[in-house]
Amino acid sequence: MLNREPKLLAGRIRNGDVTDASLAATAEYLAWKFRLINPEWTQDSRRVMKEPWFATDIEGLKILLVMESPAAFRRRNLFVSENALSRA
Repeated sequence: MLNREPKLLAGRIRNGDVTDASLAATAEYLAWKFRLINPEWTQDSRRVMKEPWFATDIEGLKILLVMESPAAFRRRNLFVSENALSRA
């Protein structure tokens, strides 16, 4: 099994910082869910949002996302619905 670290995208593409944080959160979440070893690269501080990022612009839904967001996402200042990976 390959354990390659994805290249950082911040500064290279639009919303690259969100993508970097999302990749790390997704990898950590899936490692937890399937009882795998969490890849080291997911702990890189460059894969954490400096400011909170929400999967919606609707103010009334943001508090729901704060409560629902899986821990791997919350740790990276990403706030998504609890079923955000149900289609992944």
